[in-house]
Amino acid sequence: MALTSIQITNEEYQQRADALLATIQKEHLSGVVLFDNYYILYYTGFAFVPTERPMAFLMNAKGQRCLFVPRLELEHAQANANIDQVEYYIEYPFQPHPMEILNQLMKRLGFGEGYGADLDGYPWILGFRGPTLSDLTGWRPRRITGFIEDQMAVKSPAEIALIKESVKWGHLAHVLLQRYTRVGESET
Repeated sequence: MALTSIQITNEEYQQRADALLATIQKEHLSGVVLFDNYYILYYTGFAFVPTERPMAFLMNAKGQRCLFVPRLELEHAQANANIDQVEYYIEYPFQPHPMEILNQLMKRLGFGEGYGADLDGYPWILGFRGPTLSDLTGWRPRRITGFIEDQMAVKSPAEIALIKESVKWGHLAHVLLQRYTRVGESET
């Protein structure tokens, strides 16, 4: 019996990245930095839970795609992200600050004054405190979330298949919940 899987193909991730690259070039941006975990998943296939350790997806105007992760996530990112390269930093609060290392990475990738981002830096969550991209680069990023949200709103056949599969399993879970739920009983 052959195992089957429903998943987004590498080709589809490449098409998504190509559309983002076309927008980077049309808007004359030097690159894009994304911090939102759903945006990163959408363009790379890399799933993670945001913590106090910054992670980012970068794409420059040449189309080079890079994932920026803490050392703990390096092998996970290398194995699961549809990406050209993975750069890591030693776990926060190591010096230099991860955002300073991200700024150095942006420079190496050719980012300049006109760049885009979903946020002006990694969000302050779970104890993370760090400088903004504007503080580090001296330039405020152009928000590009409108394009990303518009792109994500149009579902591909593969995404629709995943939604249908999710509905099937969600329905089964509710059928079983109704079948086995009794007044006064607990999960165990």
